[in-house]
Amino acid sequence: MTYEDDVQKEVRRATGVFTGIGVLMILLGAFAILIPNVASWGMTVLIGWILVIGSAFLFAWSFTAPGALNVIARIAWSVLTLAAGLFLLINPDKGAKALTLILIIYFLAAGVVRLAAAFAQRGIPGAGWLGLNGALSLIIGLIFLADYPHSADWAIGLLVGIDLIFSGWTLILLSQEAKSEALGT
Repeated sequence: MTYEDDVQKEVRRATGVFTGIGVLMILLGAFAILIPNVASWGMTVLIGWILVIGSAFLFAWSFTAPGALNVIARIAWSVLTLAAGLFLLINPDKGAKALTLILIIYFLAAGVVRLAAAFAQRGIPGAGWLGLNGALSLIIGLIFLADYPHSADWAIGLLVGIDLIFSGWTLILLSQEAKSEALGT
């Protein structure tokens, strides 16, 4: 077997793995879209655990700060992070509402900023796409806001599902492109 054959075999293996991961992401995204309340709850719990574990690292990091005031500030930061994580873990329904409210604020603010930037850049190539992106962000924020607090049951799961599907599809396309580029097919 030649070096070129080894490379082709490795490319096929790697692109197969990435294609498989992409398919799995699409399936998980479809699950999140079909059962968004379960996905929203799961994401809230996941974020809660990330914050709890992160708070331990922040606490340990606190003692590397120069000066007592800096140590106290970092400890306060770690305690706040722990409290936020525990809140999400103990009250995932309320946590999902809080996260959804943050998403609403984000989409509304991002929509306004993108529309303003598109308006300021009118006449420049791409400004229309930026304006469309801003309008869509604003519409998403308004849809979530109109159904808040009930949108907390489905908003996070829906967004995560859509992102997983697009990310999975992108991974599949990129792996196929890399395969055809590397193998010259």
